[in-house]
Amino acid sequence: MDEVGPGTREYLDGLFTPGARIGGDPQGSYSWIEIAEVQGVAEVRLPSGRLVVDSPWTSGAPRELALRIPPGEYPVDVSWADCPRLYDGYYTEYRECAATRLRVREEPVTVWELALGVGEDPALRADGAGFEAEDAMGCFADATAWQPLTEPFRRHLADVTGAGSDGPPVGRGTEELCEGWFELARDEDRRADLLTFGVPEGWGQVWAGRARDGGIAVIVVPGPVPTGPWD
Repeated sequence: MDEVGPGTREYLDGLFTPGARIGGDPQGSYSWIEIAEVQGVAEVRLPSGRLVVDSPWTSGAPRELALRIPPGEYPVDVSWADCPRLYDGYYTEYRECAATRLRVREEPVTVWELALGVGEDPALRADGAGFEAEDAMGCFADATAWQPLTEPFRRHLADVTGAGSDGPPVGRGTEELCEGWFELARDEDRRADLLTFGVPEGWGQVWAGRARDGGIAVIVVPGPVPTGPWD
């Protein structure tokens, strides 16, 4: 099991700690980023315990995590950050998603590691394992219900590209949460859910936090909020 460096540990521990400053770039248009609040988003049903963390737009096989969690229904939280932006010589603040968290156990995290996909080489942890984030979007979903849960996204894509309809684009039929920052798709036949969230443009990383006994406590995916180097 890989332990991260002190800078990464401080960053990951701070992502869901209101008042924590998690990064910044004094050479850029922001100098600090502060966690403002943590908000509950939804409960996600994962009946198989096989968790996919990937873009809902992916056309290939989804990135199922190699780790397993007990089948069940899990709360998902979002961490909001206040980010200062320099504009016309003045700083203004805007709120951004710092990270999204799936809570598996209510226990402190003692070890953080990059979560690998099924069949991925552990050496990828050193290179920053993750998933291609089309449209700067990732999701939590049950692997056994991936096809029906992502059908609204495939249908929407076909519609907007003209392959499915000659009329105007239609909505995806998902439930919007937190003023549209998240989308929830449900499969009642399998009693499974998919929840989308924002990630940095092009690439998303998945962190697993383990409790003292080695069991998974949380799955965390950093959001599009800008941060500096960790270690």
